[in-house]
Amino acid sequence: MAALRGARLEHVRVGGDPLPELEAIDGLVTFGGAESVTEIDRYPALQEEAELLRAAVERELPVLGVCLGAQLLAHALGGSVRRLPQRAVRWVELERIADDELLPDPVWALHWNEDAIEPPPGAVELLDRGGLGCAAFRLGSAWGVQFHADVDAATLDGWYARYGDWLAGAGTDEATARAADAEHLPGQPATAEAIFGGFVRRARAARSRAPR
Repeated sequence: MAALRGARLEHVRVGGDPLPELEAIDGLVTFGGAESVTEIDRYPALQEEAELLRAAVERELPVLGVCLGAQLLAHALGGSVRRLPQRAVRWVELERIADDELLPDPVWALHWNEDAIEPPPGAVELLDRGGLGCAAFRLGSAWGVQFHADVDAATLDGWYARYGDWLAGAGTDEATARAADAEHLPGQPATAEAIFGGFVRRARAARSRAPR
């Protein structure tokens, strides 16, 4: 992803690789996945990641959660996750309701999900909900973003091939969904730069303020 290229990155596959030592990193970005926090008892690796996220925020280490990552972050900090009445595969225009430079205003948010977030106590919701639960929140050094600012056209091609059976359950079809993609994907790089590029800048600023 172009917005993260300016950072020195280490990719960790949760459940397969050792989790990072917090003393060795300047920030954490946790992405999506097929698992659900509503069934977290089935996934020991997610429980371990939740503990890591909680510890990172306690240390005031910058953390950004995306989709499943945002749900796991909310859970780790005392929020909750629930099933949506219907799966969501759609773009939603959301307006900012609290100041935060990580998020454009408005933003066209791509949802491919079936769970909804209720943010942790004390968190600030950053965008209106668009009928799909909390779309973005901030608490301390952490940001959670429910929607997929991280995907591009190639990623979506893979999702249609792999998760095409989701579409009927979301009340849509591939032609309709792809027409919306064609309309809104051109704005996706700017959204990704605001969120991920902004997070990298926040992490660098936090590092510069840290005691040495």
